[in-house]
Amino acid sequence: MVRLEDVRIFVRAAALGSFSQAAREADILPAQASAAIQRLERDLDTRLFVRSTRSLRLSAQGEKYLPFAQEMLSVVRAGYDSLKNNDDILEGKLKISLPSDIGRNILLPLISDFCQKHTKVSVKLLFSDEVSNIYRDPVDIAVRYGLLQNSSYVAQPLVVNNRRCLVASPDYIARKGPLETLTQLAERECLLYLLDGQTHDVWPFEDENGEKKGDCS
Repeated sequence: MVRLEDVRIFVRAAALGSFSQAAREADILPAQASAAIQRLERDLDTRLFVRSTRSLRLSAQGEKYLPFAQEMLSVVRAGYDSLKNNDDILEGKLKISLPSDIGRNILLPLISDFCQKHTKVSVKLLFSDEVSNIYRDPVDIAVRYGLLQNSSYVAQPLVVNNRRCLVASPDYIARKGPLETLTQLAERECLLYLLDGQTHDVWPFEDENGEKKGDCS
């Protein structure tokens, strides 16, 4: 029979790409983590990882088994929580990853109100504009802009359209003059942002004729 602890080591090793890191996280020896994976592979009669001296990655069968293993752990945790907690009282730890702007300016006051109402809930906030890999850096909730990149995530759109506008200070407009065409963007001093190693220097605009792009590089 498959051991739950072996499944847990498998899920974390898959996320971290390392038996040693999974062992360190579980506070066990690397040899014990390796033995747990070997035992699980034996119980399932399949090879879950492709091992080499420099890398560790899931096999095709490991990729197939991973979502079931994650669901197994989730069900066990939910069952445990249902027995432990009073239905009328929220308690436990909640780890939330938020974009820096909307997180600090909009959501932080709401989360503060939530914590005041539910004093037994401990909330840890992570502010980041990078797309969060919740398997490698586990969080309970992640709020992000843009399109969903991983279909295995359970997602709920918060807003239909994240509308942005182009602004400049009165002093800057007095010095440079108003922007008349998108081609003038390349001549202006634009504040660019870096996300996932990519500088976003081409900005989309919309008018009655559809979308147009302005290059501010």
